[in-house]
Amino acid sequence: MRGRRLGLALGALLLLATGGAVLVPLLRAATSGEPAVSSTAQLMACAQAPGDGYCERLAGDRAARGPLSSIDRDTGERYVERIREAFEAHLGAVCRAEFDACQFAEPPTVESLRAALVAAGLPGPVVRPVRYTDPAPLGATIYAVRAGAGCAVGWVEGGAGRAPQVVGRHRDGRCLPA
Repeated sequence: MRGRRLGLALGALLLLATGGAVLVPLLRAATSGEPAVSSTAQLMACAQAPGDGYCERLAGDRAARGPLSSIDRDTGERYVERIREAFEAHLGAVCRAEFDACQFAEPPTVESLRAALVAAGLPGPVVRPVRYTDPAPLGATIYAVRAGAGCAVGWVEGGAGRAPQVVGRHRDGRCLPA
């Protein structure tokens, strides 16, 4: 009888210790006020011109960026909406969220894209011709704005453009590679 009670007591103590080891970190994370970083897998489809290397650059760029919490991603999506509105209001674009694309009446220049983003009150936009390290097709114009803790990055080639994507910042804090 005494051995049975001792066994039950040890079992209860073991259960409490393991439960505490699991519950304490969970409770600490839930009450810290810090948003949890979401680790989601994203399927990426990519089409590129022969010899462009766009898909490899895009995959490498995504791997070099920090993760975003779901709150940061939601904040970034509000910036994406502001960018679409700026392109429609200042450049006559038609942006379709369901296609992740904007169609421009006239191909925008680096200067006109930057002016539209600044007019919309977006913080310090970077707009430039694509460099070989950028996550966009060669020959396009890439743009990026800080969007809360992340970035909104998109590109325009001719009269069409890829809608901005919400991504984490590079390790150096920038939205585009240096």
